[in-house]
Formats: sequence, structure tokens, C-alpha cells
Amino acid sequence: MCLTTHYISRNCGHHWLAIRQPCWPGYGFNYCGVFGDGVAREPAPELEVIGLCPACANPGCYDHNLVRMITNIRSHCRWGIGPSRDDPGVECVIM
Repeated sequence: MCLTTHYISRNCGHHWLAIRQPCWPGYGFNYCGVFGDGVAREPAPELEVIGLCPACANPGCYDHNLVRMITNIRSHCRWGIGPSRDDPGVECVIM
């Protein structure tokens, strides 16, 4: 499983995930089967950085296999047996 880090830019305010340790050489968001399988996992550690995010610093010129911009962050609680949508339980979203 590839390990990621959640970055937050102090300059532009954008959030992004970056592969900090691939599970296999060349693997990342495009090739690792862990991403997009629908199973919830522990959130990546967050780091606040000074400077622009990859999308603002180099629009369209960053490696999408190693960096993914976060467009929406949802905050909610879940009570149940496991964190995945398939596990029995109830989700509570605060609006």
C-alpha cells in the first residue's frame, strides 16, 4: 500500500495528497490498487507548507501519479462495525 501525506498550503489555501512512499517502484495514484477501491483507511498525516501548491506553482505540469489535488473535504462521524461503506453502521453528516 502506497503511503501518502496531506499537504496544506499557507499561501493559496489548497490541499493535496502526495505519495511519500510507493508500495512498488513507479506505483502511485494511477497504478496502486488501494486508491479507488472504496475501503476507508486512516487519514494521511497533515503538513502545513509555506509556498504554492503544485497546481498553482506549475499548472498542469505536475505528475498526477504522485500528486492529487483535494477538491472536497467532508467531515462526518460514523458509528458501526467498520469504516467502509459496506460495513454495517450509521453515518452522521453535520451540515
